[in-house]
Amino acid sequence: MSVIEEWEAVHLTPEGWQAGSYRHAPWQAVEVAPPASGVLTVRRHVTATYCGPSRAVEDRTPEITDMALIEALLERHGDPVFQI
Repeated sequence: MSVIEEWEAVHLTPEGWQAGSYRHAPWQAVEVAPPASGVLTVRRHVTATYCGPSRAVEDRTPEITDMALIEALLERHGDPVFQI
C-alpha cells in the first residue's frame, strides 16, 4: 500500500499566525526560517494510507516561557489553520 506523509509548521507571533516550513506530497520539503517574534510553533503531521486509515498529529512547542502571553495571543488570533 502507498503511504503519504505530509507536514506543515505555523508560528504564532504578536501579529498573528505565519506560515512556516512544510512538505506536501509528492513534492520535497520547503524550509522557511521561523519568525524572530514567534512565541509558539505548531507542527501538524498527517500520515495516510491509500484506501486505508489516516492519522493527524499536532505538536505545540512554546518558543518563550511567558505562557500568559501565549494564551492571550491564542485568544486574539485563534487556532492555527493548516493547508493539509
